[in-house]
Amino acid sequence: MPRLKKLLPILGATVFCFYSLSSFAETTTTLAAPVATNHSAVTVSSPSVTNTASQETPKLDSDNAVLSRVTKEDKISPRSFAIAFHRPTYVLPFYYTRSPYNSVYAGQTPEDEKLKHDEIKYQLSFKVPIWKNILNHPSTLYLAYTQMSYWQAYDHDPFFRETDFEPELFIANEINYHLGGSWYLNFLTVGLDHQSNGYGGTLERSWNRATAALIASSDSWIVAIKPWLIFKNNNTYQRQNPDMQNFMGNGTILIGYKFHGQLISLETRNMIESGGRRSGNTLSWSFPITDYLKGYAQVFSGYGQSLIEYNHRTNSFGLGISMSDWV
Repeated sequence: MPRLKKLLPILGATVFCFYSLSSFAETTTTLAAPVATNHSAVTVSSPSVTNTASQETPKLDSDNAVLSRVTKEDKISPRSFAIAFHRPTYVLPFYYTRSPYNSVYAGQTPEDEKLKHDEIKYQLSFKVPIWKNILNHPSTLYLAYTQMSYWQAYDHDPFFRETDFEPELFIANEINYHLGGSWYLNFLTVGLDHQSNGYGGTLERSWNRATAALIASSDSWIVAIKPWLIFKNNNTYQRQNPDMQNFMGNGTILIGYKFHGQLISLETRNMIESGGRRSGNTLSWSFPITDYLKGYAQVFSGYGQSLIEYNHRTNSFGLGISMSDWV
């Protein structure tokens, strides 16, 4: 009970901060969607040119999974430097890891204790538009930041075992090309990404990447393919994790299905390159609770749950709340 009393104020403050940020931003944003104008009037050219009414170019439906979030973002980003959500933002007060990576933390934990299976996991992710409508084109330069933390809060001496910091700089190019039916190719993004855990010594993990992404969606589905190129000349990369590419792969694939205010998404990494042997897979489900909060369940299986665990295989499950999702 004394330990619980210590944790309650911290958990309450964490939830309050997340809730306040969600109220300020009002809604989630897409993977990397720029602020656009007059979305409901966006049209694309049909394959053949004709004057018949039956061949009119289709309008981009406001029910489109990506467009619906971009439209809401327009309302909170009327000027530059307005903060919006980027990737999913959530807190999981219950997060259970079946096989903690105890060997890598030997001699690094308070009183050299083994890691507990249950802990708190949370992720905060936001972005800021730096330059909109670049050279009068529907492109936006973004600065983004994502932080994922694993907190051994239920230990008698709580500590953060891992926090991964990930700043990004990317350009999101709006395409909205009609692929057929209700499907559109929404965005092409290119950027630079740095991720590290801030440790020194043997626990340090870091890598730098050039990234690109194609994002397509329909009324209910979203698909994103994000390959990357790793800069291997980084001293930390060569010293601490030279084989990271073997486990983290060359990109991610995201598939999401939206229905009745809920979203089920699967993000997989290194599935194709390793033939599934060293993949990392995250299955998530968000469902509405209030206007600003959603219930959130997450399952992870494979390698690379965090940077420190890039070469460690585990299965985990978490339950909590989210303020934003992919769409």
